[in-house]
Amino acid sequence: MVKSKNSELVEKYLDHIKKEKKLSQGTITTYTNIGKNLDFSIMLSQKTLIQKLKDLYENPNTLQLYLNMIILIRRYNDEPTDMLVKLRNSLRDDIIKTRKENLDKLDDKLPSKSYIIEQLNNMSGIRFILNYLIIHHALRNKDMNLKIIENEKDMDDEDQNYMVINKKKKMIKLFINDYKTDTKYGTKEIKITDPDFYKNVLKVFNENESKNLLHLRNGDKIKSISTLNDKILNLTIDNLGQNKIVKVMIKDLLNNKSFDKLEQLSKDRGTSLDVLLKSYNLHNGE
Repeated sequence: MVKSKNSELVEKYLDHIKKEKKLSQGTITTYTNIGKNLDFSIMLSQKTLIQKLKDLYENPNTLQLYLNMIILIRRYNDEPTDMLVKLRNSLRDDIIKTRKENLDKLDDKLPSKSYIIEQLNNMSGIRFILNYLIIHHALRNKDMNLKIIENEKDMDDEDQNYMVINKKKKMIKLFINDYKTDTKYGTKEIKITDPDFYKNVLKVFNENESKNLLHLRNGDKIKSISTLNDKILNLTIDNLGQNKIVKVMIKDLLNNKSFDKLEQLSKDRGTSLDVLLKSYNLHNGE
């Protein structure tokens, strides 16, 4: 009964907010799952809510995630949130400390940039394309759900990400419309003139009937985020995943004071430089 009521509250809030702004499928799924998982009502007194949340979740990041959603839904229903907001604000120092500790531990486990580049140079086809886009442009998984075409005029879906082959200039141009921060940054356009990248894209295009860079067995575009994430993870160098590879690259750029390249990665990823330096900078753990 409690879970169904919470789910109803979440659904009403999401329906309302969808009319005001575009929500990612990830946000919708996260909020829906939180509503389904909570064993107690979102509308309990703030003191009771705080005690139950603290008993369940020690990790400050998880606690903050639940608080964010609960605060939004309570505000939408004109319920008080002052104590919940105070608790959320108090978590900031714990979150920073946890993030730094995790970055420090991760730094000891990750390979060097030279190893990453060596592995990339031994790849071809889709694996080369995906790892290249992560290494040189810091793209997220969702960004790389690309359709390969030969003419910009064929871009007829504003929610589709495109990879356009320019045979005359031997260049590849990316038009990324559907990504995590698209409502903030708009369409991302990235030009790639690297001959090896062009050669591999052309090879995949000629061999791939569906023209989707990543696709289901029947050739259709992958719509499930979890399926997309799993597929890309298995294709990345040593199954590191894009987050870890980006962290390796950012560390190297900082070591070499390559700030122009760092700004370019920030723009290509659609992530502020401030976020990159806080959450993706392995030196931040020191």
